[in-house]
Amino acid sequence: MEVHHHSHHPKKWKEYLTEFLMLFLAVSMGFIAENLREKHIEDERSEELMHAFISDVKENQKQLDSLIINNQRLSHYYDSMSFDNGFGKRQVDLLKLADNLDLKMYRFINKKTIFEQMKSSGALRYIQDKEILKSMIRYEENADYAEIRSMDNETDHYNNKFRNTIDEILPLSFYKYISDSNLKKMTKMDSIVNPRRYENNKIYGAEIKKDLENTKFTKEQINRIAKAWHFRRERLVFGLRYQIQLNQQGKELLTLIEKKYSH
Repeated sequence: MEVHHHSHHPKKWKEYLTEFLMLFLAVSMGFIAENLREKHIEDERSEELMHAFISDVKENQKQLDSLIINNQRLSHYYDSMSFDNGFGKRQVDLLKLADNLDLKMYRFINKKTIFEQMKSSGALRYIQDKEILKSMIRYEENADYAEIRSMDNETDHYNNKFRNTIDEILPLSFYKYISDSNLKKMTKMDSIVNPRRYENNKIYGAEIKKDLENTKFTKEQINRIAKAWHFRRERLVFGLRYQIQLNQQGKELLTLIEKKYSH
C-alpha cells in the first residue's frame, strides 16, 4: 500500500509576526476593556459618594444657619446685660432675668460620616478634580476645628467659669421660678420629668416670686455677674467667627461640587 505524506511548509516570519500582533492586540484590548470597566465603576462610585458628601455638607449648613442665629441673639443679649448691670442699673431685676435668661448651649457637631468613609476606604483617590479634593480637605479641617471650639473650649468655659460664677450669686428662687406663660408651654415630657411642677408652683409660686423681688445684690456681686455676661459673650463671639467662616466656606464648596456633580 502506498502511503502519502502531507508536506508541511515552514511558516514565514510574517505569519509569526501577524499571529503575535493579533494575540498582543487581543490581550491589550482585554486589558483596556478591563481598565475602562474599572474606571466606569470608580466614576460611578465617586459620584455616588460625592452626592452623599453633599448631603452631609448641607446638613452642616442647616445646623450652622440655626447656630449662628441663636449665638448672635445670645451675644447681643449678654452684651446688653453686661452694660446694663455693669454701668447702668445698679441692681439686677431678678424676676425679669428669670423670665428672659437663656442658659442653653448651642453647639456645632460636624457631620462627616461620608468623608471619613471616603478617607478610610481610599475612595478620595476617585476624585480626579484636585481643586474639589483640596477644598473638601480644607473644609473638613475647618469643620473639625469649629466643632472643637464649640464642644470643648466653649463647653469648658460655660461649665467651669460661667455657670460657677452665676450659680454662686443667683438665689435658689431664680432656678425654681417659672412664669405662667412658661407653665402653659410645658410638654407631656416635662410633666413626666417634673411630675410635681404644677403642684409645687401652686404651693410655693408666690413665695418664690416674692424672694426674687426682695433679693438685692451687693456692688461686688453685680460687678461679678456683669463680668460673667461679658466673658460669656466674648466666648460666643470667638466661636461665631469660625461658624460664620465655615458657613461661607460650605456655600462655596457646594457651588464648586454641584457644578460638576449636578446631573
